[in-house]
Order: sequence, then structure tokens, then C-alpha cells
Amino acid sequence: MGIINFELFPGYSIGDFNPVRIMGVINLSPESFHKNSFVPNEELIKKIKDFLDNGATIIDIGARSTAPWSEEISVAEEKDRILNALNLLVNHIPKDIILSIDTQYAEIAELGLGFAKKNNIRTIINDISSFHTDPRMMDVICEYGCPVVIMATENKPGDRKSIDEILKALHNTINQLNDKGYDTNKVIIDPGIGKWVSERTYEYDLAILDSIQNFRCFRNPILIGLSRKSFLGSVLDESDTNKREIGSLAATSIAVYNGAHIIRTHDVDQKINQTILVAMSIRKKPVISNANGQICEIIDPFTNARSADYFLQTFGVLPGGSKIMNRKMINKLIVLHNITAPAALILKQELLSRGGDVATHSQVISTEWKKNDEIFDVVLMGTISQFNSLIKKLKNQHLKLDIIASLIENTLKKENQTKIQYSKTFEGYNK
Repeated sequence: MGIINFELFPGYSIGDFNPVRIMGVINLSPESFHKNSFVPNEELIKKIKDFLDNGATIIDIGARSTAPWSEEISVAEEKDRILNALNLLVNHIPKDIILSIDTQYAEIAELGLGFAKKNNIRTIINDISSFHTDPRMMDVICEYGCPVVIMATENKPGDRKSIDEILKALHNTINQLNDKGYDTNKVIIDPGIGKWVSERTYEYDLAILDSIQNFRCFRNPILIGLSRKSFLGSVLDESDTNKREIGSLAATSIAVYNGAHIIRTHDVDQKINQTILVAMSIRKKPVISNANGQICEIIDPFTNARSADYFLQTFGVLPGGSKIMNRKMINKLIVLHNITAPAALILKQELLSRGGDVATHSQVISTEWKKNDEIFDVVLMGTISQFNSLIKKLKNQHLKLDIIASLIENTLKKENQTKIQYSKTFEGYNK
């Protein structure tokens, strides 16, 4: 879905032409949901060295637990924790390593960025609220011009559920930064896996992992943070975060295979390295050719209209035009079972007239009257726009074409029902 490759700092790029970057979590908050991830000051330097020895190139330091049920701390307490950690690690961060400050508050961001500038440390800000917790944060980011990680948020962190809602929230934040004159090539997007709000059940997180390709529409690097999170507990029926490591590795392999550029994790060791390396090896590389400064690229098909819409807008297509074209960019193959020959012939005629097609058994073409009572399976090929037009035409028609129209329409709707697609059972498929 378009080449993604950005140089965040001189000599440090993130994207399709680089290894998946490991962001190691340094958790200064004893209130964290994963208690074993807490790093007291006396263990900080050793933890960072272990992360670096095991391949982390980004160190993400956070002093406030972001789990919704965690005990609240003051900004002053967060500031003290961050400052103490920065003073301890300043002489132990190599110049080629990126420091990430995980905070939702402008005051903390200013502290971290000022400290980093003074000590020549390359730094990014990781704001899970996308500037909603503290609106002044956006001004700080623009002032320093530093790279930033934004997580899909409308009002409070992680409150978006469906893929469409997440895409819209990210799109809005990127547009706000663009309006401020910020270089949006420095944005890293985070779809926001986790039970941030009670409505965010595990199926929504599974949908994100399965749909990472949709987030490529912004043409920005994608960060996935899933380490030991609650959706794994739901899938594994395991409440103990210490027993979710294998599940985390399995999910990480899926995230990398589907296109993640950064993996944010509590566990930086040989296991995560091997998991990422194998998944990266299986993931196909971009297919491109270039000559005379021009580049030709093949991109994967779109599966989401909103994603296609935003992708077109990154090329300068006006929103009105992108909304007309986005559904033409999604191709569907639909199999209908037990269809009569006359119905199959009408379906073929109608889809052909719209630019699609229908593959049928060779006997369907026969005009023998007895074929009217025989049933066949057919394959329908077309875009979302073509199928929508077909459905509209077939409604109120004879030969049970109205039933076929409703069947196609309902099946397409069911495809977007997260609770059905990612359920632990198959109950929804009979409804």
C-alpha cells in the first residue's frame, strides 16, 4: 500500500527497507498492569544494557501507568520519576540509540526534549492520547519538531474500537498536525491495542492484528504494542500477565508478518529477536522497478474503503474524489451456492454490464429447458461499487433474485462485524 520508509534521524530509518525496530519498555511505574515490568532506579542501567545487547534500538521510558484502572499519580510525581531516570541513564545511552518519552503531558515532554537537546540524545515523544489529554502537547511537538508516536484516540486514550473508527481518529490527528505546519513524515502511528475502555473487547484487538495492512494508508511507520496485554488473557484464558509470554510472541509474529515496523515490548531477548526475524523473512518485500528517477510499484489490494480513501488523499486527491474512487479499489470474490441457471445468467449479464464478471459451470450456458430446474455454484467478481449497484438492481426482481440480493448484502455486512469474524465460536456464521 505504498512504500513506507522514513529517516527519523540521520542514519536511522524506519520502514519497509529496514529491519523491524524493537522498542524496549522501561517502566518506572509500580502501578503498571504487568508488575514484573517495573524497573526501580537501582536496576535501570542494567535493564537498559540488557535491552541494547538484545537488539533494542529504541528505549521507551514511561513513569505513569496508562492502564485505565491504575492508580493516578500527579504530573509532579511523573516529572520526578522521569528526571531521576534521565539523570541516571544519560551516560549510558549510545548516540545511535533513540530515546522515547512515554507521556501525555506537555510539561513532561518539554522536560525530556530539553534534556535530550542539552545532552545530544535523539528523542521522540510517545503520546497515547494523541494530544487529547493535554492539548498543549501538540504545540510542544511542533516547537521541537521531534518525531511523535500517536495512538488512535477521539476523547480519551484508546477509545476507538472498529478499524474504521481507528483510521478516522488517526487521520484527524495527522491532519491537525499538518495544519500546524508539522512535518507529518515524522509521525509514527499506533492503532492502540489494549482494553483502554470497557467496550474494547478482545475481538477488536484481534481485528487490528489481522488488519495492520489497512493502517499503511497513511504511509507512516506502524508501531504495535501488544506485550502481555488483556486480549491475550482473553484468548488464552490466562489472567496472570507473567504467563502470557508465548502468546505475546505468537501475536508479535502476526504483527510483523502483517506489516508492523516497530514492536514495543516489555521483553527484549533472544526469543523476541528470533520471532521477529522469522516473521520478517516470510513477509514479502515491496515489488518495485525504477528508471530515470521514476518508480513503478505494485501494492496489495485494499480491503477497507476508508483506508483506500485516506490513501488516495496522501497523493493529493481531494476528499470528494477519494470518496468516489475508494470503493472501486476494493475487489471481492463471492461464491453463491445452489443458484438456478437463469439466475446465474442474469447475474453474469448484470455484473458484466458493470465491469465485473461471473464464473459459472459450462452447462449454465445451455438453453435447454431442463436446466431451469438444476442448481449450480457460481463465482462473482467485482468491486464494492459494482456489487452495491448489483444489489440495488436485483431487489424487487423475480426468479428469487431479490433473495440473492439480500444474501449478498447481508454477507458483505457480516464481513465487517468484528464480534463475528473474531469470535471464539462459529455461532455467528449460522445467523
